[in-house]
Amino acid sequence: MGREALVPEAEVRKIVRLVGKIADMGGTRSERRRALMTGLADLVDADAWAWIISRAADDHDNPAVASFQHGGYTDEQVARYAQIMQDRENTPVEYQALNQLRLAKKRFTRRWDQLVTPEDWYGPRNRQILDALGFEHVMYCVRVLDDSGLFSGITLKRRAGRLNFTPLEQRIAHIVTGEVEWLHADENLYQVTRQVHPLPPSQRTVLMLLMEGNNKPKIAEKLGCSYNTVKDHVKAIYAHFNVHSVAELFHHFRAGDGLDLE
Repeated sequence: MGREALVPEAEVRKIVRLVGKIADMGGTRSERRRALMTGLADLVDADAWAWIISRAADDHDNPAVASFQHGGYTDEQVARYAQIMQDRENTPVEYQALNQLRLAKKRFTRRWDQLVTPEDWYGPRNRQILDALGFEHVMYCVRVLDDSGLFSGITLKRRAGRLNFTPLEQRIAHIVTGEVEWLHADENLYQVTRQVHPLPPSQRTVLMLLMEGNNKPKIAEKLGCSYNTVKDHVKAIYAHFNVHSVAELFHHFRAGDGLDLE
């Protein structure tokens, strides 16, 4: 390993302090994950972060998201992000490269400029996404969890107008997300991803917004569609998961939360 790949002692101490703080922290796995990701975002000077447990959906490259935690996003950005992840007509330009890496490697961390060219990233198709979300630079940390497409994915983002992440910040993110095994492991969600997988993209988007605590009128407003359309999607989601309310849907996804303390 070359000297350029080594993390300075001062940064190592920050990593150790962060990981040690989280190790001593009480609360649920979800609460500790949020604290760790918030701390990591501070370490690499990211403006926002997101974590998903997902299963590769199909040949359209869109993820079948079963769990979505985030920090640094507005409600409007979360709604738009959920739409973008499931937009088969305008799949983000980096998704193909990410899926190819996922098939070849068990774990990796990449900045956007290691996945696509600047011409593609700032081209008309992707420019709309960058402008809609307000973030210009993104870094992905991915861990493959099994051989059937299940993976844990983390994104760290910087707002438009800022500089890209540095190789040092990339290495710090890779170390932190690699050293904390429970960050990725969530057996309760592994089974759920198999059930999210068959849902059409529009229902996956509504599902994500339901899990964010949005009611049907709010989802319709955020997605720019009719209340009846959202109502039909929610009805189909309930039938798919064999539940009758949002509370039952939450329990389906989060059963056992709080009993997984180490």
